[in-house]
Amino acid sequence: MQEQNDILLTLNASSRIGSKTFQVLANAFNNDFPKYWQASQERLKGILTKEILDKFIEARSEYSPEKELEKLKYLRADYLTIYDSDYPQLLKEIHDPPFVLYYRGNPKIFNSSAIAIVGSRKFTAYGRHIGYKLAHDLAGSGLTIVSGLALGLDAIVQQAALDASGLTIGVLACGIDKIYPASNHELARNIIRKEGLIISEQPPGTPPMKQNFPFRNRIISGLSAGTLVVEAAESSGSLITAAASLEQNREVFAVPGNADSPTSAGTNNLIKMGARPVTCADDILRVFNMEKIEPQRKALRLNENETNLLEYLKTGPLHIDKIAEVSKLDIVVVSQSMTLLELKGAVRHLGGGVYQINIL
Repeated sequence: MQEQNDILLTLNASSRIGSKTFQVLANAFNNDFPKYWQASQERLKGILTKEILDKFIEARSEYSPEKELEKLKYLRADYLTIYDSDYPQLLKEIHDPPFVLYYRGNPKIFNSSAIAIVGSRKFTAYGRHIGYKLAHDLAGSGLTIVSGLALGLDAIVQQAALDASGLTIGVLACGIDKIYPASNHELARNIIRKEGLIISEQPPGTPPMKQNFPFRNRIISGLSAGTLVVEAAESSGSLITAAASLEQNREVFAVPGNADSPTSAGTNNLIKMGARPVTCADDILRVFNMEKIEPQRKALRLNENETNLLEYLKTGPLHIDKIAEVSKLDIVVVSQSMTLLELKGAVRHLGGGVYQINIL
């Protein structure tokens, strides 16, 4: 087994050798990777294209699992192959599973009950609010939230999972040492610190490349019992994840939006095509025979600014300008903090810039 894993790890580090090539070789040699590793070029010519065969021969001549393991040790990372007992069972069931998964964090959650939640990078206030609330409630009820650690709603739902003291898995289209976008570095660190996972099928050092994102999306849906699309335009990449979920025979959920909203055109079309409409966590939990767990107020995670701003609101509703004045904080900082407090359910926006405390 270890020899087989070493071979897979070494081959996966070579460009142009991915899950499809692994599957071709596995079929040709009846899953006996040491056997095809030692096969002659003549035998391999009838199986691999010339370009991929050249890469295979190059990887074989530079065979060094020790070198790859040293990279992972430096990154405090590890890997699984499809032949490991801990490899996620749901992912193994898709038609083109990754043969190697690199990860940082807690591997015990690979086989936890999970739902993928994805959405647009360019979201509306509605999308942000409902996405955060759904992810918070679902994570708080025991579902692991799987998403792409991307800009926009991906980052929002994964932060919501952490705020609910839940679990989340971030799936990258690049190496696990290349968090993309860079603005999500802190989020990635927090996911790892709080017993979550950052994973990728791409070897360390791989930059974010456009062609790898669709492959990443099949892993997001493949790890999950279903995919929820929160907000998506007609051409959104989130719809690729929904399509992958359908191909994998998994549930597809979508949040309905205004009929004339471009940012909800994709989700509304999904519902027309048969996706389950979702307006609250219960709509999903019922499908999975789970019950919603009401979050404990004391579990609410607030930073120093948010805690201080809540103190000012305990005397009654205040306009955001007044909050900035009494707190002596920049209006931009106050605005960002109030948005986060609203998403966390700690305050309520009464309209016109006036906020009221929602918890005590």
